[in-house]
Amino acid sequence: YTRSMLECMVGYPLYNPKPFSELSMEYPRNGINVGDVGFIRRDGDFDFLFNICPPQNTSINPFNLPDGFSLETPDHSTTKVLESVPCNKCLIPQTVKITESGEYICEGSEGAILELPEGAIRNEAIKIKPFEDLAKLRGVQWYEYAMIRGRSISNGSLYLVTSFTKCSQWGIGVF
Repeated sequence: YTRSMLECMVGYPLYNPKPFSELSMEYPRNGINVGDVGFIRRDGDFDFLFNICPPQNTSINPFNLPDGFSLETPDHSTTKVLESVPCNKCLIPQTVKITESGEYICEGSEGAILELPEGAIRNEAIKIKPFEDLAKLRGVQWYEYAMIRGRSISNGSLYLVTSFTKCSQWGIGVF
């Protein structure tokens, strides 16, 4: 699913979009947000470690988070709402075609479909550079923090969320 949907260029497609966090009761209510740092678990969950955006991180971050793990000012973490994904939108990679009768035909060895019957909302950070700068400065420490928290993650598997697309209903197909 993930490999096929990455071709659609709409971010990292989570097979299981339900957020995972053993730290915060608040985090699962709102789900993944701009500024979240975490990684994708083997079961497809996004494993939340912490959030770097000052306005939202106080209620969801762990208490023992090292200094320097957030952006300097709330202005650096301002987001904007993008054009919504319309209802009944279907995201498909180039290897999948839809016939006039509504059937899907995969022209490759594998494929995936994501249908959004109620559409979706999209949001992204306005200023990406502060996110990039902090990740470059603190990336190694973020990995070390994940290890301290008992996570076994490989190099290159940590994500800093700078945009998201969320929906209330979806359907997927994988072949």
